[in-house]
Amino acid sequence: MTARRGVRAVVTVAAVVGGFLLASAAPAGAHGLGGLKPTNYETVLQAVTPHVRGLDLRITDLGTKVELTNHARTDVVVLGYAGEPYLRVGPDGVFENRRSPATYLNRTTTITSKPPASADASAPPEWRRVSNGTTARWHDHRAHFMGTADPPEVARDPGTRHVVDNFQIPLRVGSEAVVARGQIVYQPPPSPWPWVIGAVLLAALVFVLGRTRSWRTVFTVVLALLTVAEIVHVIGLWGGSSASGGTKLGESAYSIAGILLGLVGLGWIWRKGAESAVPLVLVAAIFLFVAGGMADVTTLGKSQIPSTLPAGVARLLVAVTLGLGAGLALAAAVRLRPTTPVAPAPRQRARVTS
Repeated sequence: MTARRGVRAVVTVAAVVGGFLLASAAPAGAHGLGGLKPTNYETVLQAVTPHVRGLDLRITDLGTKVELTNHARTDVVVLGYAGEPYLRVGPDGVFENRRSPATYLNRTTTITSKPPASADASAPPEWRRVSNGTTARWHDHRAHFMGTADPPEVARDPGTRHVVDNFQIPLRVGSEAVVARGQIVYQPPPSPWPWVIGAVLLAALVFVLGRTRSWRTVFTVVLALLTVAEIVHVIGLWGGSSASGGTKLGESAYSIAGILLGLVGLGWIWRKGAESAVPLVLVAAIFLFVAGGMADVTTLGKSQIPSTLPAGVARLLVAVTLGLGAGLALAAAVRLRPTTPVAPAPRQRARVTS
C-alpha cells in the first residue's frame, strides 16, 4: 500500500508541475518567462547615408532592437519621433534625454502608456548617463512591425513576400544629418504540419518501444537525446538575443530545470538502475516537453526565429523535443501505474476415499 501511495504521489506531482508549466509557458512563449517570440516580419537595414566612419548600426533581436556603436570621437545623436534629441553616444558613454518622449515610449516593444508630463520634445535636452560604453541598444517603433493583425496585402496573399513598410531613423553626427533607411518585410512562413505529424509519430514510436522488454535502454537513450536537444536549443536562443545574461537565465529557467532533471535522471539510471529512476524520468520528460517544446511550438510555423541556429535545425529541435518528451512521459506514466496483484487460487482439499 505504501509503494502505491508513493507512485500516486509522484504522478500527482508530475501532473501538477506539467499543468503549471503549460499554463504559464504556453501563452508567454520562449520558455514561459517572456523573451523573443518568432514572427513572420523581418527588419532589413538597407543603408546609412551619408557614410560615417566609425559608426556601426545594425538590427538585432528579430527587429525589436536597434544597436548603434560609435567608435569615433564625435558624438552621435539619435533623434526621437518628433525630431528631438533622444540618445547620445560618444567617447563619454551613452546618454538618454529625460525630456524626450521616445525615452519612455521605447521602453517596451508595444506602446502601452503615454509619456509622463515632464516629457517635452521641444524642451532643452536633460541628459542622463545610462552606460559608460560606446554601444546603445533600444526599441525603435519605426523599425519593427507593430500591427496586431496582418496587413491587407499579406492577408490576401500570405504565401508571397511583401514589403509592408519603409522606415527612417534620423541621426546627427556633429552638425551633419545622417539617416538610417530600411524596410519591414513579410516573409512567408513554412507549414507547421509536417513537423507536428513528425512529432506525433515520434511520440508513438517512443511509447511503443517503452512498452517492450528493452524499455530500460529506450528510457536511457530517449532521455539523453531529450537533454542534449534542449541544451543545443537553449544555446541557439541565447545567441539570438542581446538581453543580459540574467534576463536570458530567467527566460530559460524552465529549460535549465529540465536539463538538470534530465542529467540527474541519467545519473540515477547509471547508479541505481532504470526501475527506481522512472518517477524522475517522468518529471524530467514533462519539464522538457513543455519548456523545450510547447513554449516554443510557434517556431514550427514562423519564418523568423530567435536563434543563431539555422531555422530548419531550430524547428527540428522543437519537434524532436515534443515527440520524445510526450512519448517518454506517457511511457513512464504507464510504467508507474500500479498493477493489481492476482490473488492465488484457493487450494482444494483432496478427497479421501475409503
